[in-house]
Formats: sequence, structure tokens, C-alpha cells
Amino acid sequence: MVRFIRLVWWLAGLGALAAGVGATRIAMAAGPVIQPVETLRIQDEPADGDTGRYDWGPSVMNDEGLYRMWWVRLGGANEKRFAYRTTLADGQPFEFTYPDYGDRIYYAESRDGRTWHITGDDDAGPPESCGLDAGGPCLVLAPAESAQERNHVGCPSVIRVRDTFYMYYEAPSHFICGRGDDGQVRVLGEYHNQIFLATSQDGKRWRKHPSDTDPQPILTAPAWNSRPGAQRYGIGQPSVFFADGRFVMHCVDSCTGPGDFQVRVEADNPFFRNARVFPTFLATITGQQGVPAGAVARFAQSQVAYLRPWLFLIRPAYGTGRLGLLASQTGLFPQDAAARTPGEVFPQIAAIDTRGPRFGERLFPRFVTDPTGQIHVVDGRATIFYSSGQGFKEYAHTWDLFRCDVRAGDLMIAARLAP
Repeated sequence: MVRFIRLVWWLAGLGALAAGVGATRIAMAAGPVIQPVETLRIQDEPADGDTGRYDWGPSVMNDEGLYRMWWVRLGGANEKRFAYRTTLADGQPFEFTYPDYGDRIYYAESRDGRTWHITGDDDAGPPESCGLDAGGPCLVLAPAESAQERNHVGCPSVIRVRDTFYMYYEAPSHFICGRGDDGQVRVLGEYHNQIFLATSQDGKRWRKHPSDTDPQPILTAPAWNSRPGAQRYGIGQPSVFFADGRFVMHCVDSCTGPGDFQVRVEADNPFFRNARVFPTFLATITGQQGVPAGAVARFAQSQVAYLRPWLFLIRPAYGTGRLGLLASQTGLFPQDAAARTPGEVFPQIAAIDTRGPRFGERLFPRFVTDPTGQIHVVDGRATIFYSSGQGFKEYAHTWDLFRCDVRAGDLMIAARLAP
């Protein structure tokens, strides 16, 4: 079977349409495309205009047979309000209030990774009551509404090392406020994201570092990133694994200029104190100015997980209805150095949305891993969780969670094609 698939892939590279045997299928679009063995929608919630609850950013772990999932959905009481003060680019002070309602991190469990009780607007209760028989999701992390962490928390990446769970997550600390052509001040969204850490002994009850009321980022965006007129997304979307005694993080850095870059840092401690920036970076390949040190790939919404001896990077191939798949043994992913969009980079995985072709955007894919962040393989299959919808933020109310299974052998074929 493996020999046959390798021949199919070679033919696809020549522009031929090729099909595998049985459930495995690799075909040619503008490059090799892997067809999943199985695709499953794991929730069924109606899209209620632009107020509907959305779901994204799943971090899924097989923890000694128990599937644990931490992910992001819209939540909060929508009652308590917080004051925010800033200075506009023209030097005028501006103040507004915002509600306690936004992205929150939720938790659920499953015996098989297929059946999840995550539908509905009601939380299952306090974290200690959340489990397989709780009947719904549990809200486990909300923003502190402090100077460093406002309005949203998102994109969790969870690992377990020995007896401690570590959740790395992003949160913004500023809002973009500016005047429109009519002179009116508008709040245009959050920015200046940074990366934070929370720890837990059971995966349900979490304590932020160094305190719940005043959490501090472990990876900080530069101060100039928050100045009016220079505001950027910041640093976020962490993807963490633990290997050979070291904590390894890949994250998005958009502070320097030419776009989003995946940056790798590593340390011998979970707080990334005295972290080492990856010594090789993409600027040597792209020739671009302003590429941050340690940048190993381009584009956001990426997870990096390992399946020895390979590192695999997975991300959306924006607007194609597929996922992009990169592989590396060096830690550097040069395949997309000259690409304008992720959709130009192959191989890809045809991660479908069973609701139909109108739902063509894939978001924040993540491999199911073991507690340390290694890709979990069962019966020769690796599993990918992702959010899917009709488009990006303006269509967030259509985002639901899916999973697809791909053959681990197909991942290894993709790895052998890596430069």
C-alpha cells in the first residue's frame, strides 16, 4: 500500500489525477491533496446571525485513554462592564466601557474522541463538576480584566509534564481606537496580544501565573507595538510540546513588519525563562527585512507537533476548504518562503465540512496529541480537530468543530517530500 501511494504522489507531482486504494486517496489539484479516511462533525448548533455562539482553537489530548479538549467559545455574563482609557493618535484622551463577554476557554471530555457533550449555551457548572457525565462544557478560563489581559483569552495549547498540566494561551491588552472620516471615535478591536500561562493538577481548575487577578505574560510584545498608529496583533497563538527535557513553543509574531511569522523558542522550564530563540530563521531564505529572529515559517493559525523523527506543521490553506501540511527534521519550514498565501503550498488535506461547499473556511487545526505534545496515532491514524465555517470573523457564528482522520503513513510520505 505504501509503495502504491508513493507512486500516486509522484504521478500527482507531474499533474496527473491519481487515486489510492480503499479509504486512502491522494489526488492532484494544484499539488498533492490527501483525502481523510473519515470526517466527523462533533457538534450541531444553529448559526444564529452574528450573535450565535462560535467555537474554535481546539487543543485535544489523549491522556492515557481519556480524551480531553480545551477550546474557545463566546461566553461571559454580558453584565459587568469595565472602563478602558487611552490616548488617540491626535493626542486626545478617550474612554469607553466594554462588557464582560467575549472569548473564553472551555473544557470537555470524551471516552472515544468522537462523542462530545459540547452543544448548548449553558455551562455545565463549576470546573470540579465538569467531566464525562456533566452533560455539557465547562468554562475553565476567563480574562482577568487587568492591564495585561482584557476582554478575551484564546488559542489554548495544553500539555502535561509529570503531574502538572500547562495551558499556554493568548490575551490582548489594548483596544484600537481611532476617528473615522466623520470625526467620530470608533473602537476597532483588540490588539497587542501576548502569551500567558496557567497551571492545573486536574486540567479543570486553573491558576494563572503569577496570580489570577494580575496575570503576567511569559512572552511579551514590545512596548512600541501598543503605540497609536503602530498597533499590531502582537504575539500569540502558542503551540507547545515537551521533548528531551525541553519546552518548545511556536507562536505568531506580527510585531516587526512584513506579516505573521511562526517563531520558535525553547527552554528547560515551563515559564520560558531564559528562553533560547531558534538559531536558524526564515530571513536567510526570504531575504525580507524585519523578519523576527527564530522565525521558522510564515502565516498564522499553525500548530507544530512532532512524530519522531519529524516535526509537522498544520494550518489552514485559507479559502480552499483544505489544510496545509509541512514537515521538517531541521525545525525550519522553508516550503512557503516564496508563497503569497498558504493556499499555494502543498501537500494539503481535504478537511471537509459536512454542511456543504458554502462552508469553505478552515480555522485553527490541531493534531490530537499525547500529554507531551507528540501526535497520537491509533490504528495507523492521526486525528485533526479544526473549526469550520463560511468565512472569517464576520462569519464567526457559523464556526463549528470537526475532526478528520488521516493515515499516519500519508503523513510520512508528506515528510519525505519536505526539502
